[in-house]
Amino acid sequence: MIHCFLKTSCVFLAFSVIALTGETSDKAIHKGKVFTLPGGAELEMVWMASGMFTMGSPESENEREDNEIQHKVTISKGFWIGKYEITQMQWEKVMNTQPWEGQVFLKKDGDYPAVYISWDHTQEFVAKLNEAEGKEIYRLPTEAEWEYACRAGTETAYSFGDDVNRLDEYGWYGKNTYDLGNYYAHKVGQKLPNPWSVYDMHGNVWEWVQDYYGEYPEEPQVDSKGPESGDNHVFRGGSFYYLARFTRSAYRGYNTPNHRLFNLGFRIVRQE
Repeated sequence: MIHCFLKTSCVFLAFSVIALTGETSDKAIHKGKVFTLPGGAELEMVWMASGMFTMGSPESENEREDNEIQHKVTISKGFWIGKYEITQMQWEKVMNTQPWEGQVFLKKDGDYPAVYISWDHTQEFVAKLNEAEGKEIYRLPTEAEWEYACRAGTETAYSFGDDVNRLDEYGWYGKNTYDLGNYYAHKVGQKLPNPWSVYDMHGNVWEWVQDYYGEYPEEPQVDSKGPESGDNHVFRGGSFYYLARFTRSAYRGYNTPNHRLFNLGFRIVRQE
């Protein structure tokens, strides 16, 4: 049985050019790059070129939520996004801490996602990175950027289509993990990537984004960043602990910025 512990609405070197006048091209090639973080850890990132997409889900989508109102979004500037979720090793190298120490439902290993990470924790992490760079270039993705990268040019429930039976190929979720007695997130990058070479966007651990939670507008947006204030921040992607429907590209979870859990982590973006 799955219990809710959170508030929800319940490689490389190729250049890509994507026009702002239409949907992202299926033929876009997304380059990759490795950045060195404070402490010496390496971070693989994938380039997301600027473009337009439809955020949210159509009313016809199976198990759709009411807060997934469809609207057009323009991403006016390209950005780098983590190819994988931030790992325990990367966190330890940068922060010299282990927020998951002494906690349950996790496997301690450098290549596994950093968990028990609050939104407040993520801000401390990116502050360390930006301090080392001497400029503000790292941050969490906005909710729009996260969904843009997750969809990877698709308009289906998942980046691989609408057939939930294929989810096992792309993500860790309750049916292939927790329900089998594996009470922990898995090593990053073990499932298939989405069409833009980003891994674990469906399942494994929920991922914090920068935005406060709020209702979507219906009108088109440019670089939308959500409400200016609020009590809760959004996280996306579902996890190894939850049902398949929570891993849909449009699904939105949210909780307070100090919320920590065994299936809650993050990935970051870099924009210069």
